[in-house]
This record gives sequence, structure tokens and C-alpha cells, in this order.
Amino acid sequence: MIFFVQFLSFRNIYAQNVQLTIKVIAKQNIPETDSMVVMGNQAAFGNWFDFSKGKMTKQDDTTWVLKNIFPVNTSIEFQVTHGSYFKNALYTYGKYQAPKVPFIIKKDTTIIVQPENWNDLFNRSITGTIKYYHNFEDHNLKYTRDVMVWLPLSYYKSPNKRYPVLYAHDGQNLFAQNSVFNGEWRMDETADSLMRHGKTEEFIIVGIANTKDRWAEYSGTPEGTAYINFIIHNLKPFIDTHFRTKPDKNNTAAIGSSMGGLISFYMVWLHPEVFSKAACLSSGFAYDDGHIVDKVAASTLKVPGTRLYLDCGDVDLDKYFLADNERMKNLLEEKHPEIKLMYRVFKGSAHNEFAWAKRLDIPLVYLFGNNGSGKNVQIKPNHKTGKIKS
Repeated sequence: MIFFVQFLSFRNIYAQNVQLTIKVIAKQNIPETDSMVVMGNQAAFGNWFDFSKGKMTKQDDTTWVLKNIFPVNTSIEFQVTHGSYFKNALYTYGKYQAPKVPFIIKKDTTIIVQPENWNDLFNRSITGTIKYYHNFEDHNLKYTRDVMVWLPLSYYKSPNKRYPVLYAHDGQNLFAQNSVFNGEWRMDETADSLMRHGKTEEFIIVGIANTKDRWAEYSGTPEGTAYINFIIHNLKPFIDTHFRTKPDKNNTAAIGSSMGGLISFYMVWLHPEVFSKAACLSSGFAYDDGHIVDKVAASTLKVPGTRLYLDCGDVDLDKYFLADNERMKNLLEEKHPEIKLMYRVFKGSAHNEFAWAKRLDIPLVYLFGNNGSGKNVQIKPNHKTGKIKS
């Protein structure tokens, strides 16, 4: 036995070959007809071009494994795909680079790859037409940001028609999965379904991506004021110029969650001449540096013609946000009966994109509903697909 152990140690010291094990764990449902393939800079990986090489062995519905032997000190680069270059794995929002590569393999190594999404699924998850404007700039803001404009089905079919506009914060989380947060709002699928079923009028969605200054820009700070002014004086004129909008206040709304809900409230409260509607989900009133709840309590301001939606869950971070949302709701009912207010508490609902996506139909119908009463239309959404059951 002693000899055997010594032999193994001797072999490991002088071994010229080592084993690389790549394990892929996929969150999404990969089509049964697709092969999971490692492509890379080695012949075993098809030298980047031969997809017949590097095929992985499927262990279960979510896991694939590939084992290869390489000489010590081999430089390894690879990417994972489920069938073609278009089906590459994505690891962070829109990025292709796999973790821990390239690298020099010096010993037996196992790499576990857990893609956040796949290029084909990511790109095809969007319902409808989106126009992208990258690195939108404003000289009063520290960072540029991407802007995404979602257009309803009839936009190119009805060239004389004009549309209301919904300005939505945290824009990178609205239409496609983003690994930085907990998924997406599925705003495109939900809005499209509501419009197709006649539950809402058609409207344009302008998604505004957040930046490293999100916390400051979405609060009652000088940065928050600059962000609102960017929307009013820079972005909105651009949208109204390049798209067929209804630019008046009655057709201009805002929506957001958490700190995005807070800044949406600020937009309609401070600028009712521009925004007549806002949906504020799980709003971070408790974290507001501008103390908007106290300001509403002390204000005699009247905002007639305003429609406002507030909600909150009671789990996770929402548990701590709930008290200030309740207080804001009570203040508005007491001091501002001129505001058309809907307030909802969702028992068991947490503070994440999945929770907001699940109830998104309610504020969208409230803001843009075709019934015209300001009351919620009773609908039954299929929250797995975002579609509306007739």
C-alpha cells in the first residue's frame, strides 16, 4: 500500500498530461434537438470551427459534462454553445466571455460554467420592435446610459397614428433577462398582450437604463433633479421628435420599482405639467434623501388630473418599505382627494423583478386602460407566459 501511494505521488509530479473537466449547468430549457458543445482553441474543441468536436455528455435536464486530456501548460480558451455561434452562452448582461478563460492548465482542473442566458434565447425573448440608442448623453449627468424604445404592434401599420408614452426606469430589466438583477419585468409581453386583448390603448415604452449613480439619480437629491430634468428637457424632446407620440401631459406617464418607483413619484409630483400618471411599485420612500413623504405631509400643493398607482409586498425588502408606502397612501387620501389613487398590498410578495412582472398588468391597465374609469379592469394573467387569458 505504501508503495502504491508513493507511485501515485511520483506519477503526479512527473505527469505530462492533465485532465480538464468542463461542466455546464443551464438555467433555461435547452431544446432536445440541440447538442451542448464546447468550442475553443484546441483540436478537441474543433479549433473554434468544427462543431462535431467538443460535444458534451448530457447528465440530466440541466447538466452537461466534457472531459479531455491535455499536456501540462496548455493554454486553453473556450466558449459554450448549444449548436451554433448564434447560440453562445451569455454570462452577464449581453456578454460572451466565459469565466476563468483563457488560462494555462497545470493540473487536473474542473470548471463549472453556469450561463445566465443564451444569445439566441436572449435576443428572441423580446416581443415586438425595440429601437436602441446607446450611450445617451446629458451634460448634467455623470454617466451616459442606454435608451430602449419599445413600439406597439400597429406602429408601422398605422403611419398616421400617435401614441401615449410610458417612461420606465431600470430599462435594462424590462424586456430581456439581466443577470445583474433577478430576471426581467416581461414588460414587452405583458403590454403586447394587454393591447391585443383590448385591455389598454396602445402606447410606447421608453426604457431608460440605470447607471452607477442609480441610488442618487432615483432619489430626492440634486442628482435626482438632474435626472428628471434630463428626461423632461433632453430625452422627451428627442422621443417626441423621432417617434409619433402624443406629447401632452395626459398621455405621458412614468413607471418604476423600488428607487425607480420613488423617482416616478417625484416626476408626477414635481412636474404635473409634464407627467399626469405614474406607477410606483415597492417604492423606496424609506430610503429617500429628499424626504418626499414629509414634504407631501406639509404641502398644500394640488395636482388635479393626476392618476397614481402605489403598491408594495410584505416580504424581503418590501417588508421594510411597507410602512412608508402605507403612510404615503394615507396622506394622499387625506390631503389629495383630487388624485385618482390605486393602492395595493401583495401578501407574500418579495422585492424583485419576478414579483413586479407578476402584477405588472394591474398598473398598466390602471394607467392606460380602455375603460376610462380609472379603476382596474379584472383580468387573469398567465404569469408564466405574460399572456392574458380571455
